Amino acid sequence: MSKETIVMITPHGDPLGRIGEPDVGGQCVYIRELSVALAAQGARVLAFTRDRSDGRPGREQIAPGADVIRIQCGPSGFLPKEEILPYLEEFAVALSTYLSGDEIISSHFWDGGYVASLLREPAKWVHTSHSLGKRKLASLPDADPGQYKDRIAIETRILRRCDAIISSTGLEEQDLVDLYAADGAKITVIPPGVDAEYFHPPSNKESLKKELGLSADPVVFSLGRLDPRKGFDLYLRAAAQVRRESSRGSLVQFLLSAGTSDEDEHEAAERERLQRLAKSLQLGDSLIWRPVLPESDIPRYYGASDLFVMPSRYELFGIVMLEAMACGVPVVATKFGGPPEVITDGENGRLVDPTNIPSFASAIAGLLDDPDERMRMGEIARETIESKYSWERLAREHLLLYTSIDTEKG
Repeated sequence: MSKETIVMITPHGDPLGRIGEPDVGGQCVYIRELSVALAAQGARVLAFTRDRSDGRPGREQIAPGADVIRIQCGPSGFLPKEEILPYLEEFAVALSTYLSGDEIISSHFWDGGYVASLLREPAKWVHTSHSLGKRKLASLPDADPGQYKDRIAIETRILRRCDAIISSTGLEEQDLVDLYAADGAKITVIPPGVDAEYFHPPSNKESLKKELGLSADPVVFSLGRLDPRKGFDLYLRAAAQVRRESSRGSLVQFLLSAGTSDEDEHEAAERERLQRLAKSLQLGDSLIWRPVLPESDIPRYYGASDLFVMPSRYELFGIVMLEAMACGVPVVATKFGGPPEVITDGENGRLVDPTNIPSFASAIAGLLDDPDERMRMGEIARETIESKYSWERLAREHLLLYTSIDTEKG
């Protein structure tokens, strides 16, 4: 049993935030579930995030042995991660009052790493990027490089100064070395995990569909934040092609759950863009757009689905992919990024280039037309999760890494 105290630094992403709210996504799930698993193995975990002045308490238990502490900094209310940099020194000063100096610092994303860099030299500092500015810039050809200049400079300093780097995939490890000249000896690949007890195959898919207000017809589901990188526009275009060309296309329900908040101007703009696109594609009632789902409902939506789609232009990993697989749902996922390290095309899912709409739509239609193949893939997907991606197993790998840092620093 570990007696380590681990400080998670995640300024923009509240580990207990509702998934789909602005800037609450896979990183938040990752930190929350890792904190729970580490605490279950005897560690003490404190996760520090920015207080959004939304009525949540200043300190809240994640699980026995793990708490989230919300620090007030900057203006009141929600602050997009793109605008958080000027207030991170204030965040670091407040955070430092909680530290004795012998904690393991576990920083997340560039904003968490920046805060860690401002603290008095940590005894042990481990950084997890979750996404990389240079890679994201490369995946969005219309993006303004100037918007990423500060982030990339900060990421470069973090990767040089921290003691250890956790990479979610071998591909990210390669990016860290090739794009940022990170020291490969400092990098350990530990993928995200999933709670395979919470996310599990349904006992009755048809009754779940009825409970959720869906028809008995096939359901294709996609879930995530409103971000152009997530490729929901590609999903809508593929949906339109499936409707036009598949024998059962007119019956398919294309379900999308993505944030609908106006708090974040970037998300609001993306929502309006997608709504215009859906109208121009004449998707009509076949597109069912649900707002942010209550967390307790998310496994039910996976369970009610016949197919899950992750259409990202680039996805470092994709925790929603693991969740769907744990529910026994076959996944059609982007081949760009980490998914090929989880999915073997044709075995436990399908890998596609989502920008190739005909090919993307064909993969969706092919599985919708073959229930036996969906069942086979779903069963293998569940087996993949059980054998490789439990948080208990992955938390042990984190603790082993922390121990190795102790040994190196002797």
